[in-house]
Amino acid sequence: MAPLSEASRTRFKKTLEDGTQLYECVADSQWTVGVVTFGGYSLGLVVDAARQGQASTAHPDIIHLSSQFLRAATPGPMEIKISNVRTGNQFTNLAAELYQKDALKATVQLIFGNFNQISTSAVAGVSIPSTHAPLHPLVVHPAKAKLTPHHWAQKFTMNYNWAKDPYFDKKNASLVTEGRNVDGLLAGTWVRLTESPEVKLSPAYIPFFVDMIEPPWDKLPREYTKGRQFWYPSLSITIEFKCRLPLSSDYASHTLGVFGWKRHLQD
Repeated sequence: MAPLSEASRTRFKKTLEDGTQLYECVADSQWTVGVVTFGGYSLGLVVDAARQGQASTAHPDIIHLSSQFLRAATPGPMEIKISNVRTGNQFTNLAAELYQKDALKATVQLIFGNFNQISTSAVAGVSIPSTHAPLHPLVVHPAKAKLTPHHWAQKFTMNYNWAKDPYFDKKNASLVTEGRNVDGLLAGTWVRLTESPEVKLSPAYIPFFVDMIEPPWDKLPREYTKGRQFWYPSLSITIEFKCRLPLSSDYASHTLGVFGWKRHLQD
């Protein structure tokens, strides 16, 4: 079973007559939930292909993506079509489509730029003072966090570990006795990829981390879930990238904190 750094590689195949770039890859049979390819992993393949096409341009950094999953993908050959929608002074807009056996599985809109250019440009706007920045939401340091059992449906468990922050379980449990609050259900987890030390964090891995956010029903007290576990597929994922990756050696290469709010309305 390949680690994420190896399973997320794509290869340029050719440029079509209309200028669309065609990439190919093989979705790893182990990066699945049940029999379906994990959505965050599939999205990472698209990011890897798009970054290859933008690597030698003036806009090599992914800034934003918005994706829609149309059909479930499965392990096996994939094709990724990437077309340039517009290239401006600051940004390049791309449209990507993920195919398997001529069936469209997902569409992705991507924005690329240059973080060096953005940071020195008026488009960056006003720099917000550090005193106004929110505190880091996870309470327990990853070095002190207790490992959490993997989800039963995941086939890629040997390639990552995670540790849920118990602070949020206690806070969620208080909803039963104290009633509703403005926060809703909260989830905080440290996720660590199992990779060789020389492997650095890539933007292509970020969709995997994002899709690892726990579903809200897993945060409900046991009296509601009756011990059952669920995993519903993602329909859409949107990500903003705030900096160029990988970061310096001052930061962990394979560990990220994942935090989420779970809110709903009820009549």
